[in-house]
This record gives sequence, structure tokens and C-alpha cells, in this order.
Amino acid sequence: MEATALRLFVSSLACLGASCRPASRAGRSQPPADAGTLVTVYVPASAAERLMSRLSAEASRHRWTLSMRTDSAALREADLVVVDSAGTLVGRLRPGSPAAAQAKTLAEALP
Repeated sequence: MEATALRLFVSSLACLGASCRPASRAGRSQPPADAGTLVTVYVPASAAERLMSRLSAEASRHRWTLSMRTDSAALREADLVVVDSAGTLVGRLRPGSPAAAQAKTLAEALP
């Protein structure tokens, strides 16, 4: 009796383990070629909270890593600089940025 219960327990564990295996690669879509790209964005401190969710959502959709900065050093280093121009937020791309295409997409997501 105990041997039968033990066999049943072990076989149920084996079935449980088999059902937890990740799906085969054939069933999954491949990540985009630029997945994991780090895009640095400078935003004015006054607009950071307002833009955080929108830019994060866009970066997440493309599987990019987003670094949002409000420090003055980011004005020179960021791939995308968001400035307040007469009450309107405008995105400016850094010339020669390695993530220029991604920064352009994020700029288009600005309000």
C-alpha cells in the first residue's frame, strides 16, 4: 500500500514538473533587434512626473531600457532632451546618439 502511494506521489510530481516547463522557442516571438537598448532622456524636473509613465510605457513596449534624468549633466549626455518651449514640451535628439532611432520614437510619444 505504501509503495503504491509513493509511486502515485512521485508520478504526480513528475507530471507537475513537466507542466511547468517553459514553452518551446518555436512558440515564442523573437525580441526585436534593439531590445535592451539603453535610451537616456533628460526631462525638466517639473515635467518628470508627468512624462514618466508615457515614456516608460513606450520604452517597455519596445523592450528598451529607459534612463530618465533631471540633472544638468544629462543635457549634454542624453539621447533625447525634452525642453519646455513656450509652455510646450519639445524633444530634441542628440546628434550622433547611438540610440537616435529609439530616442526619435520616444520623442514622438511626447504630449
